[in-house]
Amino acid sequence: MKKIIVALLMLALITTAGILEHNYIEKTFSELDDKLQEIEKAIHAESEDALILTNQLTEWWRKKRKVMELFTFSPDLRGFSVALAEQQGSLECGDFNNAMSKCASLMSMSKNLHDVLDFNVADII
Repeated sequence: MKKIIVALLMLALITTAGILEHNYIEKTFSELDDKLQEIEKAIHAESEDALILTNQLTEWWRKKRKVMELFTFSPDLRGFSVALAEQQGSLECGDFNNAMSKCASLMSMSKNLHDVLDFNVADII
């Protein structure tokens, strides 16, 4: 009987951890997509705000990435940081065309990372 109780407790713990991880990933990437869309609009308008928003996103991402790396690993998490730094460099040079290209890459990477890190039924099969 004790083994069944321990097994059920372990199952509940694993399930709870999975749900919390899923919610964290969903919330993080939803916020990330919103921030990237805001930056895209600023770049399209060739606004000085694009660099400020990108700097804010870089700091926000650094904190989120550290938390995500505690429970999951993907080299793309660090690759995203590199692409974000490239966009930042383009904006610092005033190259809005390259920054727009980097922003599109970041949006694509965000979707791919979300798909890789989030729970999918295909992961079970």
